[in-house]
Amino acid sequence: MSQRETSQSPSVAFVHPDLGIGGAEKLVVDAAVSLQEQGHDVRIITSHFDPSHAFEPTRDGTLHVFHAKTYVPRSILHRFHLPMAILQQLSLVLQVAIATSQGKLASQYPGLYACFTSMKPQPLPDVFIIDQLPIAIPLLKLICGRRVIYYCHFPDKEISAALAQQRGWGGLWSLARSVYRFPLDVLEETTTSFADIVLANSYFTAKHFHKAFPRLPIKPRVIYPGVDDTQFHPEDVDEAYRTYMQTATDVRILDMVELLLDDRKRPTFLSINRFEAKKNVALALDTMARIRRLQQTDVRLVCAGGYDPRVRDNIETLNALKAQATQLGLRHVTLWTRSLPYEPPLSPPDAVHVQKADVVFLPSLPSPLLRAWLCSPMTQALLYTPTNEHFGIVPLEAMACGVPVVATNTGGPLETVVDASMDITGRPQVLDATGFLRAPNAEQWASACIAILSWDEHIRARLAAAAKERVAAHFSVRAMGRELKHEVQAVGTSVVPWPERSSILITLLTLVIAYLVLVIVLVRIL
Repeated sequence: MSQRETSQSPSVAFVHPDLGIGGAEKLVVDAAVSLQEQGHDVRIITSHFDPSHAFEPTRDGTLHVFHAKTYVPRSILHRFHLPMAILQQLSLVLQVAIATSQGKLASQYPGLYACFTSMKPQPLPDVFIIDQLPIAIPLLKLICGRRVIYYCHFPDKEISAALAQQRGWGGLWSLARSVYRFPLDVLEETTTSFADIVLANSYFTAKHFHKAFPRLPIKPRVIYPGVDDTQFHPEDVDEAYRTYMQTATDVRILDMVELLLDDRKRPTFLSINRFEAKKNVALALDTMARIRRLQQTDVRLVCAGGYDPRVRDNIETLNALKAQATQLGLRHVTLWTRSLPYEPPLSPPDAVHVQKADVVFLPSLPSPLLRAWLCSPMTQALLYTPTNEHFGIVPLEAMACGVPVVATNTGGPLETVVDASMDITGRPQVLDATGFLRAPNAEQWASACIAILSWDEHIRARLAAAAKERVAAHFSVRAMGRELKHEVQAVGTSVVPWPERSSILITLLTLVIAYLVLVIVLVRIL
């Protein structure tokens, strides 16, 4: 294996399809910042980047972000998202190859260069780190000759199967789905097999990786996503909040948000998730309605999270949650802290209406405001509603603030949240408890929330201390960065030799031929 001469830490390029606001994006940003602080030259390459809908380090110059713009749509008639995502990544790989090898073309014929890529010329990184889509793994090794680390959030094969089961597909629909998914599943497994190192975000994901790809001899190593617990110190949160409020533009909306944050009369529960159906935020609404019926307590629910107006699921989910709140008799308002594209600015509701709201929807709430909600003295707990979530970064952010977490007893939260078994008086019996793990059932969740409302300051302080200590010990961004640095150094600056690249080329050509034969056969059958 050949090694290139270098006196520095290996340079790293993260390849991520859509650099928006979400758990996967938070991991990429935190990992990139951590490696950069440890002496690595780091960049992020993405097919979509909107600075108004992105994490702060990607906007303030902390990280170098290269936007490889693509004309490939996200979907066709709101269908075929995965094939379109694959084509987008192929476009990205092509642009990376051109940007890292055609510097002379850019200087001599800038117009011609711009026809092929929107990226500026740049040197090849020593290591690529890819997450979400593994399609680029063999192509980057073949074309660029660099080693690739694959961070698996969850196998797409398993996600698709779970969604099909959730929708109750059977009969001809099930057969059609199997035919549609077969080549995509083979492609995912084959391209994943070329990764030099495979990492997983949890043991739950690692287990499903083996289930999805039993033929692969790869054993993923678990590196937990981390949070920067220093960002959640009350003084830093308050300073970031004040700075944001002083520099923000839409004062009318932010006045309404500040009005809610300053309200010391209503206990508040938070739900922080992207507005997607699979996140099951409906469970939080059902829980609030049940608490109000059982306790006659004037509690408030704040639902915040990523919202992309390009994504149909986001639009439909928010509308469905509003309809559900109305049906449950919960007064609700929606506050938009950023303007929607191609739509006139929305006027905020009046202050009285906002103060009376039982449910407040805050799509794409900026990070300083989100942390302010987490650190608010009126915040009772985080309601983390997804079932079989692959990991879940939000519970860690809540724990870093000392906020109890109520989560489903499935998936990643089983590895992050320590369940508080209660005695007959509702007091937690586990000394290092950080919240509750319950079945996704509104009755059980309401019971847990009512217990939290009854806790005295001593119990709250004990859980807050345990939560903060657990995050610092096991889930800090520093620990994640150290482990990731070890993996980057393991592949180092070694290049992919030509015999290995030839093997990759043969495998890819075989796949292409097999797909062409499959298409011809299907066309003749139909």
